[in-house]
Amino acid sequence: MTVNIPEELRYFSPDSQAELPASLSEYPYFRYELNGEKPWEQEKNGLPLLQEAWEQAVKQLEEKQLARSKDVKEEVDTLLALFFMALFWANNQPAAPVLWMEKEPDLMVKPINFLERFTYIDSRPYTYMAYRQLIELMTELKKASAVQLLKSSRRT
Repeated sequence: MTVNIPEELRYFSPDSQAELPASLSEYPYFRYELNGEKPWEQEKNGLPLLQEAWEQAVKQLEEKQLARSKDVKEEVDTLLALFFMALFWANNQPAAPVLWMEKEPDLMVKPINFLERFTYIDSRPYTYMAYRQLIELMTELKKASAVQLLKSSRRT
């Protein structure tokens, strides 16, 4: 099924249409946003939906790293897409990777020093240091999201 890709999701390509991805690890990545589903409104902001795809992409990236392969674009793009989903979903909104810098000041759930750290990643995503930093940001984002969910559950 061909879907229109909204401008805010065109971080990886300027394509305005693509086939609906079969999984979160396939371009154009943002399956739920493109399909009209809203996992950020579900329990735990839908973050558990991303876990398996994240672990698989990290594993593939580490295998390539051990083999000294420089061809990591597909795995890093997958990690970036999954991170964007997690970042925006943790803040109760659909992913909008093209607008990450514009929306950053309003994101309540994010890692410490996110702007500086992600700007570095965004400027050179396929380097070893950048994708190691991305993996660390995801770990911190999961923790920040869990803390936020715990705080909000105490208020109700």
